[in-house]
Amino acid sequence: MNEISSSPLYKDNADWKDVTPIYPGKDEEVAVKIAVTEDFIDAFAYFRAVLIKKEKSPRVMTLLEDCIRLNPANYTVWQYRRLCLTELGCDLKKEMRYLDEIIEESSKNYQVWHHRRFIVELIGESVAQGELSFCEKIIQDEEKNYHAWQHRQWVARTFKVPLDAELSFALKMLLIDSRNNSAYNYRYFLLTLHDKIEDKSMIDIEINLAKQFIRNIPNNESAWNYLTGLLINDGITANCDVVSFVEDLYDTTPEKKRSPFLLAFIADIMLENIENQVKADESAERAKQLYSELQKSDPVRVNYYKHQSLLAQTMLVKSQTKVAAK
Repeated sequence: MNEISSSPLYKDNADWKDVTPIYPGKDEEVAVKIAVTEDFIDAFAYFRAVLIKKEKSPRVMTLLEDCIRLNPANYTVWQYRRLCLTELGCDLKKEMRYLDEIIEESSKNYQVWHHRRFIVELIGESVAQGELSFCEKIIQDEEKNYHAWQHRQWVARTFKVPLDAELSFALKMLLIDSRNNSAYNYRYFLLTLHDKIEDKSMIDIEINLAKQFIRNIPNNESAWNYLTGLLINDGITANCDVVSFVEDLYDTTPEKKRSPFLLAFIADIMLENIENQVKADESAERAKQLYSELQKSDPVRVNYYKHQSLLAQTMLVKSQTKVAAK
């Protein structure tokens, strides 16, 4: 009577007796010596063997799950799993449930998100809403998870998800954390995706939203960056309301409490004025004064502000040269 092995190792599993494992050679161990467990060495030795044999079977799928558990970032394991899935005609919905578990345990793993995209492409649009819900779940657990936001972007682009619902989601995340740069980035992505960057009414709404977040938290760098991005096509000075907003914020804020982002934003306005030859001399002086303030309020970037101050002077000279040439 055959004894049933209690060992979890593949080398002790009777179902794998027909496979000769391929262990790392001495040269590999010398090149990069990594401390790994016995079950890691065992599983990957059998994985190497099935790669050579090109075996694709249910038992290989189980082996791959063990390899993923031991090293979820291994590209080759995931790639071979994709080959097995397609050749064996596996249940893709079951694979999605498996990926849910893996991502919840390892949400910053690029390979598992790449694999998920592959499976979603195979299934098609029917899972789009489910993917948005899954991304929301991951993002709520970790609001700035890059992979979850990128996957949501891909789903929105691939399946043409309606704009309003996604803007509402991004706004919800901003109301939770108005410093969430990922949410601002997603809103900007949506505006670009749906060709709304040139839509003045839509951009005005977004500008007002950014202004509101800045009023609430003037040191919110993400909101300032979003506002700058919204104005990039026409320039800051083209929007009188924004110019008035920042000048009013400057005037009503005590000097020692002025945000460095506010000072830098107004300095950018001055640089635009110089370039457009609008009160160039006055704008250059104001820019240099602002950069001087910034060197005190934000000493980490002192060298950058010194450079910008010199840039303002250089731009002024060029502007004066152009005027003289006329």
